[in-house]
Amino acid sequence: MAEDEKKGLFKKISDALSNKDELAAQEAAKKEAAAADAKAKTEKMRQEAMERSAERAKKEAEEAKQKAMDDLEAKRLEFQKKQDQSELQELRAAEAKRKAEEAEKAKYIKHVWTNEDTYASLAFEHYGSIQEPYWRLIYNHNKAIIGDHPNHIRTGLEIEIPPLPEELKKKP
Repeated sequence: MAEDEKKGLFKKISDALSNKDELAAQEAAKKEAAAADAKAKTEKMRQEAMERSAERAKKEAEEAKQKAMDDLEAKRLEFQKKQDQSELQELRAAEAKRKAEEAEKAKYIKHVWTNEDTYASLAFEHYGSIQEPYWRLIYNHNKAIIGDHPNHIRTGLEIEIPPLPEELKKKP
């Protein structure tokens, strides 16, 4: 029986050592599983952080794009406003010029030449003098339609009587 006891003792030692190896293997497997879990959690957290970072970057890019669009629109509106003001000033200037031209033209009196007319009679009627500077003013103003000689005027021709210039207003 001693031999059976020896075998039983060896079996117990062998079982104990086997259990120890199995326990060590189980412990190692648990540690590997825990490490794998930790690594998976770390990877998941890293992935989530990257997704949050990507979302934040996307949001910042959208905000930057919107700001750029808003700035561009503001500049466009400012340019349009300046252009509108410029066009308005041009329109006002053109209107003022047109009115000035109309006022200037209104100063000219239209007259249809008759057989009884003379430059001197028209000068006396409109300027109060028959002297040459007055009648010559009428002729010179209408020279383009009368021609190079004052006596070549035709009956029925429409001429203009210009306003009296300042230098002739001072003469007696």
